[in-house]
Amino acid sequence: MSSRLLLFIVVLLPLGVLAQQAADNSVPVFNHETRTVLLANRPDRFTEAQWLEMMQKPANRALYPLRITPAMRDTLDLRSLDARFQYVAWKEDPDP
Repeated sequence: MSSRLLLFIVVLLPLGVLAQQAADNSVPVFNHETRTVLLANRPDRFTEAQWLEMMQKPANRALYPLRITPAMRDTLDLRSLDARFQYVAWKEDPDP
């Protein structure tokens, strides 16, 4: 076996695998509209980072349907919302 092939197998191949795994741990990226709706629906017990990371998982998307209020419908482009999430039209409480 040549020394170049041995070097490739022992050193470079594992480094390539590690480089591919590092890309999976990236920070979740959402467009402006989706991020706005996500943060508006964030429960108080979660930090912003925890909530966004948690909503990356498909199982959590099913557990937490996101509410769309009339104010959001007026100000956001709903066509650009991420289709992976579940959205529910929500009527705001009337002013007392």
